[in-house]
Amino acid sequence: MINRQRTIERINEIIYNSRERIYGILKITNTITLFVALGALIYSLGFDLESDEISRVFGWLEVLIVIFILDYFVRLVYAQNRPEYIREKILEGFLVGFSLFIGFFSLLGVDISYYVFLLLGLSDFRLFYESFVALYIITLTMIGFARASQLLAAIKIKPATTFIASFILLILIGTFLLMMPAMTTEPGGMPFLGALFISTSASCVTGLSTVTVSSYFTLKGQLVILFLLQLGGIGIVSFATFFATFLSQGVGMKQQAIIQDVLSTENLSSARKTLQQVVLLTFGIEFIGAIALFFSWGENVNFTTPVRIDPDRVEMLAAEIKERSEDTLNVGAQQKGLVTYTDGTIDLEEQGDVNEEELVSAEDADQAIEVLMAGSEQYPLPPPEEEVLESSRVSNTLTNKIYYSIFHSVSAFCNAGFSLFPNGLAEAGVDTSYVAHLVLAFVIIFGSLGFTTIQDVFSPRKMRERVKMPWKGWSMGTKISVNMTILFVVGGTVLLFFLEQDNDFWLKGKTTYESIVISFFQSVTTRTAGFNTVSLAIRDMSQPTYILFLFLMFVGAASGSTGGGIKTSTFLLLAVSALASIRGKKTVELGNRSIANDTINRAFSIVAFAITYNTICIFVLSIVQPNVDIRELFFELISAFATVGLSTGITGALNEYSQAILIVTMYVGRVGTLTLALALSKKVLSNSYQYPAAHVMVG
Repeated sequence: MINRQRTIERINEIIYNSRERIYGILKITNTITLFVALGALIYSLGFDLESDEISRVFGWLEVLIVIFILDYFVRLVYAQNRPEYIREKILEGFLVGFSLFIGFFSLLGVDISYYVFLLLGLSDFRLFYESFVALYIITLTMIGFARASQLLAAIKIKPATTFIASFILLILIGTFLLMMPAMTTEPGGMPFLGALFISTSASCVTGLSTVTVSSYFTLKGQLVILFLLQLGGIGIVSFATFFATFLSQGVGMKQQAIIQDVLSTENLSSARKTLQQVVLLTFGIEFIGAIALFFSWGENVNFTTPVRIDPDRVEMLAAEIKERSEDTLNVGAQQKGLVTYTDGTIDLEEQGDVNEEELVSAEDADQAIEVLMAGSEQYPLPPPEEEVLESSRVSNTLTNKIYYSIFHSVSAFCNAGFSLFPNGLAEAGVDTSYVAHLVLAFVIIFGSLGFTTIQDVFSPRKMRERVKMPWKGWSMGTKISVNMTILFVVGGTVLLFFLEQDNDFWLKGKTTYESIVISFFQSVTTRTAGFNTVSLAIRDMSQPTYILFLFLMFVGAASGSTGGGIKTSTFLLLAVSALASIRGKKTVELGNRSIANDTINRAFSIVAFAITYNTICIFVLSIVQPNVDIRELFFELISAFATVGLSTGITGALNEYSQAILIVTMYVGRVGTLTLALALSKKVLSNSYQYPAAHVMVG
């Protein structure tokens, strides 16, 4: 008994003496393992690998998972308080237990994952297995990132700087992922500028796109965009903090300050609790929206799935087109007007409007065919219909319908405007799914109200409090958000309904119900979301509607929401302040409350920054893109600044300079002009002096 006790004491002494060294080693190995696992996963999913290469990569991933399990148990042995360690690492413990459960049955010859695969009725076990391992690694990465976010407190930079830097990090990660070959249907992957543009647009929940998302990106690429939309909507730091709270990690003052700025909460103490409720409500609204969309898509709606274009098949078809063109050109070789080359004969008489001098001077048939292709619309001959290369195909499966519903629900709540339909919601069949339009409109409204408003109005605790205490109403911010949203949505609907009655591309020939739904949806989405069910080409809408759209986009959504613009509260404060100034009042009052001068000054600063920035940008755009109508450029610019995503259709035709300007504009619009200014400015060291007053004429 004594020997046993001495042995235990000796073991505890060894553990105690080596704890710091072992923890240091584990910290290094855990970090390396996590980065290697994430890198291997990105390599396997982002490149076009052969099946045996993918098997090897996932074999290594299994080894890395084993290392993670060993790390968990070593830390458990060295923990001073093991029950507390288990509680703190409850999510990691669940993953370890799940892995051991599957491993135990595998030793007995029972493959649990295969039985789950059969139970779900799936068709590709390899894809199911790879998806499971990928989800496992991603979960570990999220846990590691959430724990690493606690290091923010040690970094001596302003919360505003941390906030804007987090979006830069998210944009760069998205750009890197979208450039990978397996993310696009076309061979070679996406160019850097194009990937940066799409990543910025998704991370800043804008919706502008230089390509057709439904056909240009593979399912993997679309999922990356969905990932960017969700993180960009709430904020990467907010997500990290949210997961940290579930990992029993403390949330530092800097994180709470960032959350307070993102969610517009009144104080630091309420930021953490508000964040938890907001994230859960966000997922809840998106889930309900997805279910409602699933049952509201019209019968004529077709869902497509992207198809990878085989580069070898492209070359083969190109060669076949060339061969068939040569064969056609050689027909009638005995007729008048032939030009004979060493490797082919061209009939000039049959070619129509072709430059004969260039044709005669061609060195061979290949060069002659190029001349013919440039001068005659009938060449090159199209391949047979079944051989036409397509980057997407119709797939009205249950899985695809669910995927479309989830994607559009997330895109609507985050006010992003990205769509998987080739022509957006103006796609044939989708444009007449009016119930789906109403569902999307209300999901957009929820996202544009602001996170604190959602929490104040829909939080179960708040609703119970109002039932018990009916006199306890909404906060001032909630009242402004709800009332201004109703004012702009209803006002926009009424104006659009009457302005576009005779528009062939909008309301002409529509029933009253259809006209109201179209006007209502476009009024809602123009403020921030970026979906469109009608043509937005300059020639297809009236000038008053064009001006109304610019105004709605510039004002945008409510403060603390996923939407952009100067915000409805800013617009209201400017109007109230101007009215108070005209009436000669010394204080600005709203709802029987006095508004602080600092708040009014902040509102004026936001508008001043916004007007100055957009004026400079439209001037530069008119220089670098002189071939585009200034009205279209201005519409595109305001849409980018307000993170709306509506376009007159010129986005894909813009040159690299214009795209670069829009990239910066989308970023500035998302983080906020004032936030950006605060992050880049130096704080005044002293306000203890005052210069003599000066008289300046105004007006």
